[in-house]
This record gives sequence, C-alpha cells and structure tokens, in this order.
Amino acid sequence: MKKKDSRLILAFLWGILSLAAANCHGIEKESGGLHRPPGEDTRMSAQAELERLLAEGDFRAVEVASSMGDAAVPALRKGAVMPGYRSRQVSMECAGKVGGSAAGEILSLGLKDGNVNVRVAAAGQLSVNPPESAKDAVLSTLVRSTETDVRELLALSAGYFPGERTLAILRSIAAGKEVLASNARMALARLGDKGGTEALVADLGSSDARVRYETVGGLRYVNDPALVSHVKPLLRDTEDVQAVGPERRRRYRRVCDEAVDTLVYLLKLKLPFPTGEETIYTDEQLHHVRDVTR
Repeated sequence: MKKKDSRLILAFLWGILSLAAANCHGIEKESGGLHRPPGEDTRMSAQAELERLLAEGDFRAVEVASSMGDAAVPALRKGAVMPGYRSRQVSMECAGKVGGSAAGEILSLGLKDGNVNVRVAAAGQLSVNPPESAKDAVLSTLVRSTETDVRELLALSAGYFPGERTLAILRSIAAGKEVLASNARMALARLGDKGGTEALVADLGSSDARVRYETVGGLRYVNDPALVSHVKPLLRDTEDVQAVGPERRRRYRRVCDEAVDTLVYLLKLKLPFPTGEETIYTDEQLHHVRDVTR
C-alpha cells in the first residue's frame, strides 16, 4: 500500500474517532455530565408527571401515585398546598392510596383545609386503615368539627386507634340513630368495647330492615369472628332493602344477601359460587351457606 493511501485511511479513521468522541462529549454535556443510577430518570419523569396531574386536579394522579408508592410523597406534599382546591383534593386521594407515616401527615393537613371537598376527601381516606401519624388529628377533629360528613368518616377511623382517649370520645357520640352514632358503636365494637358490642348486637335485631342490613355489613369493618353467631340467623332474613341493577331491571338485595357476604369475610369461606356486593343469592346458595356455617 502506498504511503499516501495509508495516510488517507488513517485520516479517515481519525475523523470517525473524533466524531464519535465529539458526540459522546455532546451527550455528556447535554446531561450535565451526571451519571444517574439505573431507573432514576424514570423516577424523575414519574415525579414530574404526578406533579403535572396534581396541578391540573386530574384524578388520574391516583393511579400514578399508587404505582410510585413512597416515591410519590414529595409531589403529594406539594399538591397538598397547591392553590386549586381540586389539586389538594386529589392529593388526599393519592395519599390514602400510598399510605405510611408521611401520608398520614398529608391527610392530617387535609383535615384542616379551608375547602370542604378537601376535608371530606382526607376524612374518607382516613376511614380505612389510617396511619398512626394521623391519630391526634383524627381524634381532635372528631371532637371539634361541626361537619357531619367528616365526623361520620372519622368515627370509623377512630376504630383503628386503641386507647382510653379514643374510647371516651366514641362513647360520647355513640347514642342515637344517626349515622355518626352508628359508626361510633361499630368503632367501639372493633376496639373490643363491651358496651359497643352489645349495642351492635341490638342493632342486628332492629325492627328496621335498613338498620339490620347496614349493621351486618358493618361487621366486616368490626372484623370480630366472635359475632358470627349473631349473623347466622340473618341468613333467613329475606326483607328487601337495597336496590341494585339498572332501573328497568331493578332488584333488591335483602338482609340475608348482606349476611352471606359478611360470613364469607369473617370466616374466610370458600364458596362454590361467586359472591359480591350486588349479588342476590338463590335459595339453594343460601341453603348451602347455612349448611357450611351450621
């Protein structure tokens, strides 16, 4: 090979290497010269997407936050103080799905929000397995609030917080026929309070079918298998209560249907037919449940 040709080839190769080096340098410069751990870019993009959805008050943020878990907390802290009430409302829904101590703090903040939609959203999320970090806010709001919707939800929340303070507060609101009192009785029963349990058993024998229906359903929240013996007789309670299905084909769930679902939950029953909150069970299915719980 001639020297001239060799120099041309070397020059060509050098040009390729220089171009590659320049491209690499450009990439490094564009990324700020930082080498991020695998997955960090994805987490950052998820954070940005969550913040955008929160700012827009978009309830799709709930699904994003649920998938992110604890990594969603920084965005939710921002969302909880955004100017638009819908952003704060969605932040409460997200915090409830994420759970944990930080979420409890965010939901506690929501209970003090100036907008009722945000307060109700926070109370709703706290009514299901609330974090310990929200205990003081739940009990204080239950005592001081004048909002019926919020207090009804927080009465259920209180049932997750054992202690004399909780029992005293619940007992003070447990008398009466309104929803708040009924929820307080269920919370007391969940905490093992004898008076609360006795009141709940009395509600199961109420002359009002709606009370029987709602009470037997509430036993899934109380989650005490010792109450099963009081549920079994309701498998024969066929009084219509709850409308289900399309208006033109409307049917009514009965107390016995709700009793089946509660027995399935409390006893972890495995039945040979599907169950569900809108199911109306056949006579044969009811007979089967009576047999397996005898």
